[in-house]
Amino acid sequence: MSEVILSRKNGLGLKYVARVATDAKEKYVPSTIKLSIPSLTYTQNEEELQLASYSELMRLLYVAMTRAEKKLYLVGKGSREKLESKEYPTNGKGLLTRETRLDASNFQDWIWAIYQAFSKEDLHFTVRFEGEEDLTKEAIGELENKSQLQDQSQADNRQSETIKDALEMLKEVEVYNQTHRAAINLPSVQTPSQLKKFYEPVMDMEGVVVAGQSQLKESTVQFKLPDFSKTKKVTGAEIGSATHELMQRINLAKKPTLETLTEALEQVQVSSDVKSKINLGKILSFFDTALGQEILANQDKLYREQPFSMLKRDEKSQENFVVRGILDGYLLYDDKIALFDYKTDRYEHASQLIERYRGQLDLYAEALSRSYQIETVEKYLILLSKDQVEVVKL
Repeated sequence: MSEVILSRKNGLGLKYVARVATDAKEKYVPSTIKLSIPSLTYTQNEEELQLASYSELMRLLYVAMTRAEKKLYLVGKGSREKLESKEYPTNGKGLLTRETRLDASNFQDWIWAIYQAFSKEDLHFTVRFEGEEDLTKEAIGELENKSQLQDQSQADNRQSETIKDALEMLKEVEVYNQTHRAAINLPSVQTPSQLKKFYEPVMDMEGVVVAGQSQLKESTVQFKLPDFSKTKKVTGAEIGSATHELMQRINLAKKPTLETLTEALEQVQVSSDVKSKINLGKILSFFDTALGQEILANQDKLYREQPFSMLKRDEKSQENFVVRGILDGYLLYDDKIALFDYKTDRYEHASQLIERYRGQLDLYAEALSRSYQIETVEKYLILLSKDQVEVVKL
């Protein structure tokens, strides 16, 4: 059963999972055990789901039984003594009790319970037990063994020439599809974010244990009460989008100040909760860096929020596709281009984001180089997630 059951009537039902220390000293006894504790809502939703499932099974049994036109034979297996020893109470209204119906493990249990509980009534069906002595070859006979089918192909199965030609065409289409599967699955238009996965490291080292290294520290289990307040939590994606919009709205005609940054932030189309998470002092400090000073000193060469399109060739399918994206900004010189991109991802070491976005910036650089016919493209990552701005040149 799932750890979560959703009900229109009761809402969300959860199982609480706890790791409890055993304080065992024996090596063969685990240090912790995992307990799964269903909440009251979960138990109610589970019962509701069980009732719905049983109702569907009853409908399925009814439909199956009413398909018969003349006679219906239901064959099952069980001990006659055990079956006849059970009691099946009714609710006094011509129905089995709820408990009897829910305790059944198969269709046979339902049929047998009806037979036992209402044996004095005309049920229009009979029950017969057959033992091993009744199932001999002499009593029931023996099935005739027929030869196995030799060929499952439909090509020579008394078909017309038209059907044969159609089958051959289908085979050719399937062969063509398999041969050109990569080209068929290749989107004609992709974004740099979609392509980024091809450049990311194969292994994400988070949570990976390397043989010979020290063991992972055992984490302390903490339980937090669910937050039912109406306050919407601000996500990292919202902060990132707001930060990018702010960087594009800053007036760079003169060196920014906290006052001008505050005015630009007011124009950003996000909630006040998101705005409160943006550190204007940190953004202001970016313009004290070498790259920030270079941007302020070369306003005539600055391009911000620039869309681009570029034709690329897929190595696997050897087909062309279009890459579309938006560049955060770049400085266009006669002999070089300085490309920069803002990032608000959380990280421990700058090298993590360098490897993550190296392929994406290479793609941006290729687009600029091909567009302006300038070979030299400097690439910068502006990292804004920590307390101090970090500018990294790739």
